[in-house]
Formats: sequence, C-alpha cells, structure tokens
Amino acid sequence: MIKDDKLNYKAIYDYIMGLDQAIRFVGLIDDMGRLAYGGMRPGKISLESETESVKIYMEFALISKLHTDFDSKLGEVVYSLTVRKKIKMLSFPIDGHIIRLSLEKEADHEKIVNAVLAYVSGFGNKPTV
Repeated sequence: MIKDDKLNYKAIYDYIMGLDQAIRFVGLIDDMGRLAYGGMRPGKISLESETESVKIYMEFALISKLHTDFDSKLGEVVYSLTVRKKIKMLSFPIDGHIIRLSLEKEADHEKIVNAVLAYVSGFGNKPTV
C-alpha cells in the first residue's frame, strides 16, 4: 500500500530520507503497529532482526496510544526522541500513523526534527513547537 486517504507514504518517505544522509531508516507505522511503508537507507544494515523490528513497531504504536491519555492535560505529542548508545530514534504521530526515523548517533536531530515538523505541518492537524 502506498497511499491511504490522507497520506502519500512514498512522498513522505522520499522527502524525509532526502533531508540528511544521517537518517538510517524512515517508516510509516499504522495504528496497529504494522509497517505501512518505509525501510532502511540503501547501503545501511538494520541493527535488529526482522522479528525484532516487528516488535519495535508494535511497541511504538502502543506507546503512541498511551501518550494520548495525557493529551487533555499536557497537549498532544508533537514528537518523541529516544537516544540510545548506537542510534537516535524519532517518532512523529500524524493522522493515525507514526512516522518513525532512526538516525546515526552524530546526526543533528534538531535540524531533522524542525524539517519534518515543517513538512508535516502542511498535513493539517499536527501542532508545532
């Protein structure tokens, strides 16, 4: 599937992957935790197995749903950043999906976050920082 009612997955993937060579992975994950579209940058190797990737996607979807419990008090989640010893990971909830990125450890994540937020702000329903 490349396009749903609101999101053109391929266009989102291509735009974000083109932002910075330090972006390792771009994926659009649906609300059930399935990878709807995306993948690794050509030439990069995933740090986890395919089975582990499936588990990670489901975890992202669950965490995203849990975060909505606090929307009325704290406001909607704009993005999440996870910094690990080997990589950085970004999540952007949008239109019932999660745009998930993994970055090289040395990536300028603030530059990438600002570019992604500017891009998705045109989608209509996402807050900006």
